Parts: sequence; structure tokens; C-alpha cells
Amino acid sequence: MNRPLPALSVAVLLVLSACSGSSPAAPAAAAGLGYTDPASSGWALVKDASSTPSRLVLNVVGPRGLLTRGVGFNVQAPPGLVFDTFSTGLPINDTGVYQLDSASAAPADPVALVGALKPGNLLTVGIYQKGRERPAKDSGAALCQIALKLDPSAKVAAGQPLPLQVPKAKVIPDDLGSSTDSLYVQSQKLRMQAIVLSVGTLTAI
Repeated sequence: MNRPLPALSVAVLLVLSACSGSSPAAPAAAAGLGYTDPASSGWALVKDASSTPSRLVLNVVGPRGLLTRGVGFNVQAPPGLVFDTFSTGLPINDTGVYQLDSASAAPADPVALVGALKPGNLLTVGIYQKGRERPAKDSGAALCQIALKLDPSAKVAAGQPLPLQVPKAKVIPDDLGSSTDSLYVQSQKLRMQAIVLSVGTLTAI
């Protein structure tokens, strides 16, 4: 004769049954980076064709037809990302659009290409064309590049968003003033102009 189990025994059995179930699987670790370009006709960080799943190369591209002589900007990356360097050892790559040496420069004159990493995963870079005798360049091309990788020491899950921010960006305009202008006029025209550098969607994959 089967007797019904006491209510307490039924409760214990239910608890044990729940505990014996398999726990949810941990999110898969990310192996690379996926990037979607911003929908912008202005200044933007655009994915370069040389990018690989493990190394994202971003081009700085401006509006087509806008003449400039240089661009500088800061990029803030979240934890889980690191800025990679190029063959020069710098975290910025010259694509050859700007003429970095002035026409009268000596061979040993340093090029105007700068890049540095600051605390808080902040990258600050710039590329500047030197000398008024060189014509300004069309900004609608890849003017320079930066590169990003996953931080190997970080545990980044696949599908995790990794938003980039550009807190500051400026360009050197076409008109720098002539050498016959007054020092005041030259100082006003030499000022860099603020721009908005749009960023796309970056996700760990």
C-alpha cells in the first residue's frame, strides 16, 4: 500500500530536483572586434580594409572637398581594449595625404606626426602639414590611422559593446594667412578649429 509523502518531504524533493539542474553556460570569450561605420557625411572614424578580426584599423576621414592642413584628436577607449602601434612605434599611422615636411625643411627636420597614450586608456594623436608653401589637402580621404585590439588580460565576453568616445578633435584650416600678414592676423588664422569626429559601433565578437 502506497502512502502519500508528507508535505515536507515533497518540498525537499523539489529543492533537490531544482539543484540538480544544469547551470546556465558562461558567455563565450570574445576573440576579436566587430565595427560598423558611423552614418556620417562629416568627420568620422571609418574601418580600413586592412583590418582583421583581431586588429581593427580605423581611418580618420573628413568631408570631401574640405581643404585642411592637419588634424588632431583624443580617443577614449573602455576597459578591455588597447591601442596598437604601427611600424614606426607610434599609435598613429601616416597615410601620405599630408606633406609633413615643409618645402624648405632640412632632411633631418622631424615630421609633424605625434601620438601618445595617457592614463585612463586615452589616446591623443595628431598629424600636421608644415609650411605655408604646401597646398592644403582634400579631407575626404584616409588622413591617418589608429589601431585597436582586445586586451589579452581582460575577460571580454562575445557580444559585449565597447563604446569609443572622442572628447576632442580639431583641424588646421586651409587659410593660414600669408607671410606678409600682421602677426595678429597670423595668430588668429593659425588657431585650430573644433570638429565633431563621429564614431561607429564597436562590439566584441
